[in-house]
Amino acid sequence: MTMRRLTIICALCFVATLALAQRITRHYDNVSMSKALMELNDLQHEYTVNFIYDELEDFKVTTDIKHEKLTDAILQIVGFYPIRVVKSGEHEIFVECTHKTDRHLTGTIIDEQGEPVAYANVAILNPSDSTLLSGGVSNESGYFAIPYEQPTVLARISYVGYKTVYRHCNQPNVGTIRMQPDNYTLNGVVVQGERPKVVLQGNSLMMNVEGTVMERLGTAEDVLTRVPMIAKRGEGFEILGKGAPLIYLNNRKLTDLNELRNVQSDFIRSVEVIQNPGARFDASVNAVIIIRTKRAAGEGLGVELSSWSRCGRGYANNERINLTYRTGGLELFANLFGAYNRRKSSGEFEQTVFADTLWVINNKQKDNVRNPFLEGRFGFNYQINDNHSFGGFYQNTYDNVKTRSEYDDDLQADGVPYDHLQNSSVRRDKNAPTHQVNLYYTGKVGQLSIDFNADYTSRKQQSRNQQQELSTEYEDRDVNTESQTRSKMFAEKLFVTHPLWKGLIEVGEEYTNTCWRSRFDNPEGYITNSNNEQHESNIAPFMELRQRLGRFQLSAGLRYEHVESEYYVNGIRRDDQCRTYDDFFPSFSVSTSAKNLQLSFSYAKRTTRPSYWQLSSDVTYENRLNRQTGNPYLKPVKYHNLNAMVMWKWLYLMTNFSHCVDPILYTAGSLEEDSKVNFVTYLNYDHADWLTVTLGAQKNVKLCDRITWTPQYNMSLMKPWFKSLFNGQEKSFSHPMLTLQLGNIVLLPHDWLLQADFNMHTHGNTGSNIWVDCTNPMLSLSVSKDFFQRRLNVKLTGNDLFNGGINHVMLYSNRMMYRKMEDNDSRCIQLSLQYRFNVTPSKYKGTGAGNSEKNRL
Repeated sequence: MTMRRLTIICALCFVATLALAQRITRHYDNVSMSKALMELNDLQHEYTVNFIYDELEDFKVTTDIKHEKLTDAILQIVGFYPIRVVKSGEHEIFVECTHKTDRHLTGTIIDEQGEPVAYANVAILNPSDSTLLSGGVSNESGYFAIPYEQPTVLARISYVGYKTVYRHCNQPNVGTIRMQPDNYTLNGVVVQGERPKVVLQGNSLMMNVEGTVMERLGTAEDVLTRVPMIAKRGEGFEILGKGAPLIYLNNRKLTDLNELRNVQSDFIRSVEVIQNPGARFDASVNAVIIIRTKRAAGEGLGVELSSWSRCGRGYANNERINLTYRTGGLELFANLFGAYNRRKSSGEFEQTVFADTLWVINNKQKDNVRNPFLEGRFGFNYQINDNHSFGGFYQNTYDNVKTRSEYDDDLQADGVPYDHLQNSSVRRDKNAPTHQVNLYYTGKVGQLSIDFNADYTSRKQQSRNQQQELSTEYEDRDVNTESQTRSKMFAEKLFVTHPLWKGLIEVGEEYTNTCWRSRFDNPEGYITNSNNEQHESNIAPFMELRQRLGRFQLSAGLRYEHVESEYYVNGIRRDDQCRTYDDFFPSFSVSTSAKNLQLSFSYAKRTTRPSYWQLSSDVTYENRLNRQTGNPYLKPVKYHNLNAMVMWKWLYLMTNFSHCVDPILYTAGSLEEDSKVNFVTYLNYDHADWLTVTLGAQKNVKLCDRITWTPQYNMSLMKPWFKSLFNGQEKSFSHPMLTLQLGNIVLLPHDWLLQADFNMHTHGNTGSNIWVDCTNPMLSLSVSKDFFQRRLNVKLTGNDLFNGGINHVMLYSNRMMYRKMEDNDSRCIQLSLQYRFNVTPSKYKGTGAGNSEKNRL
């Protein structure tokens, strides 16, 4: 009897598993909603679909359902129709029209070539005063069905890039409506309307990638260079006026920006730029970029191979392998990334020190860097059902950098030659192992959405430097230093979301706990040995409310952070260097739109905490006249950010004003026992302000039937207000800088794509005690071609063809003036190859916790 019961239970579990995993694949072409629902009901046995046949008969369905669960399939065919889908109990689904009436205004919208126009807006107006009665949008076949009540109505059909059509309707069926492009001619070139690539959503700027030429650019890295307000700086990105942002791929924060080269541009649905992040994000986050990919589909094994090579004076080669396996609700993935970079750079600087003696140091330096890098990640994602999923990943990184440097120093004292130093050094930096673990859960219970993430990070960093100084006039020196840093961080983040009135409310908390240890040794005794330790914990509850009132979208958030920081030297707690911070960080935004005009305004208070290196008392030996250290007494920096955005059709204007309290800058003093030795550290200054204004445009221009030119031009003005002491006198650093970005994309037949970009800026200040004494005119060209139905992409790029990326800057700090020229080998040739098979975007939904703290480490 026991065996029989066990057999029955196993059989029932097997049947339940089959039902859970049951998927639907169907094609519908202008089929009535009622017929489609009946067929979906018959294709499975887990749910019973209930609806009134006559109520939904006028709604037509045109769509492709590919391996979807029943609930997702129903939501897909419902689309934008005024239809409600409600799940009752475990096995009942009810589908009903939200507007109960016997009349449905129906018709089909096509373009000038007879092709269906999907997602066109259809508004039903009162003919007497044009008040809005109801509305809807067309489906993928251009068909629409909108409930209405009075006998005669005025229909207004509109779509961006096309002329608006008005129809007086006294019959339910208006037939076929043909729309005409809203074109105009500019110097003989036809400029044609199209779906806007850039729109405002609340306090965010959203660039659509799906369905635009941006899909063809190659990788996510290429797409980001085309987003307004984003500028590429070296290997990273910067939001103009905001600094480096956090970058998310769907919900997962990217810790390695090289991963951007692994995300295909045609997988991307949109890119969102949040210039004033709300309460959900850590208070130290000034800007966020969210890359959203298309919905993953398909099962089985997916393979993606990519290779990227760079050749200038040095060279680099990156290889990546991605493996994905999907079956049912389970996704397994493994990523392996390897790189070998060899960089060559050179520079010159002149350092003037105003001490009891006027010291002038002229330096010429050459660096040769070799950097093998290896990173591996594996993980899983399991979707239990439509409302619950969980997953995790483990990542390990090996990073080894070897730098050989040669530099000559000519020293003068009061204009008289003092010494000549010939220096050479070998520095080895080993960052291994670096362990990172993420676990997440997302779920929905009724109308309550739940999101939980937990992260653990462990790092070990070692640095050894062997330096030889040969002096013409004085003793030679051999300086050997060794430092070791260990850090561990645990973080968790939980927030829930629930509908409230005409919007939703979000409530959550985030906790991080960090331990950072550093040890520094110099056996020759030129620098004092040190052994420091820092412990920091941060608990932050937050709440954000988002509402839609008529044409206005409003959001307001508040985040409270309690931070406790403890500082130890040689195992002894330093009470005077321990800190406790309690602060509130409010945020607010409002946005609205009227026809082609979109407006947005936002405010947020943010902070930046000093990095652990900036707080450390470890000393770095540059040469016998220069040393650098941190400052354990540094205070966090506070920002008050105001942001306004205006968008009209394909033109946009963005302004940002920041008031910065306690900015952290370099300052130079003298060593107590030897006044000629320059001792550089960090110091909080009183305040700094800056205003950034960006004017831009992005438009498609059809040159002929199969050639499209997409120019994207931005002009930004950055005006700072800052003063600091230099050589005993107050000096102003308030000269504005103008930046010009000219991007061009030409789409050619046979899957060819050309790109041409030109960037430059004027001389000026950057909001700190630095003067930029160059314009950096940089021209880059690229050509790419797709093969084998876009499975293989080949791209050739020439960066900075005229070598305009050489930097010239001047730093004014207390008693020191520092002039530097640096050539980072920006002129180079790049070749990338990417091949993929059965690859779709990952379903991983983990957002991570303690993301800003990871950056500090």
